[in-house]
Amino acid sequence: MKDKKKRPEEEEVKVDESAELSKAKTDCEHWKNEYYRAYADIANLRKEIEKDHKESIKYRIEGFVSELLNVLDAFDMALRNEPSSPEMKNYLIGFQYVYKQLNTILENEGVQIVEPKVGDKFDETVMHAVETCEDEGEENLVKSISLKGYKLHDHLVRPAYVIVTKHPEVKEENTENKEENEEKAPESAEMEA
Repeated sequence: MKDKKKRPEEEEVKVDESAELSKAKTDCEHWKNEYYRAYADIANLRKEIEKDHKESIKYRIEGFVSELLNVLDAFDMALRNEPSSPEMKNYLIGFQYVYKQLNTILENEGVQIVEPKVGDKFDETVMHAVETCEDEGEENLVKSISLKGYKLHDHLVRPAYVIVTKHPEVKEENTENKEENEEKAPESAEMEA
């Protein structure tokens, strides 16, 4: 038998086919990786959009609550006053009823009242000191509450406005000023004489 010799054309075809096959495999891997990368990006984007959507639903009424604060403050001020007549007492009972209903509705939506007690430690995360007053006791305690604060879930809509205690300032006269005043006093007495 004669050995069949391969023609150079056949060898070229096999080399071309194996090169094409190798290139096709490389392309396949490349596009497969691109597909997985795009799939992961879309999955991450979907998760972010869902998270943003949940957050926007959770805090959808923050602007409304912020606008409603003046009404709530007016109710607070009205209910602090003692009625002077039986008619006013009846009006205040009605106001209390409406105020409680309004607060219940807001609580159901996730609104919490930030109302520190007198004597509580000042907490700058939920309180705003509008004034300080001198007190011999401990410093940075709530002396009185000007306005209640409000939170929506974990967002602070408005801090509680409070008056905070501080130690009285110790007035020390400068000894140098005393000596100067004493020296000037005899001179001014001589001038008058």
